[in-house]
Amino acid sequence: MVWTSLFGIITIILLARALGFGKTPTIANTAEASRIAAAALHDFRPAESALATDHRGALVAGTDGRIALVRPFGDRWVVRVINGAAASISGDVLRVTPAEPMFPPANLRLGPAAHLWASRL
Repeated sequence: MVWTSLFGIITIILLARALGFGKTPTIANTAEASRIAAAALHDFRPAESALATDHRGALVAGTDGRIALVRPFGDRWVVRVINGAAASISGDVLRVTPAEPMFPPANLRLGPAAHLWASRL
């Protein structure tokens, strides 16, 4: 009985992985990051964006001065306006800590652009 339950659980886990569940999405390019931010935020018109080197996060500046953070949450994207967020740099990694308590900090490897984006926040 125990072996049957264990076999069933393992089968469900393997099937879910084979179907792609549990994978963190990636952003193909800066244009896609801009589209995600524009779709998520009301009246947001992207002007410039920076994509993390691992393609799992981006910063998008809008024409109105708002800066959006695009990051994965499960198998979807979550977008937040992060103007005024705490920002720190370690090497080429920008750590953004939004003021929203339930939204954890994001580490974005942006290369030399990390300093520019940190100054914007």
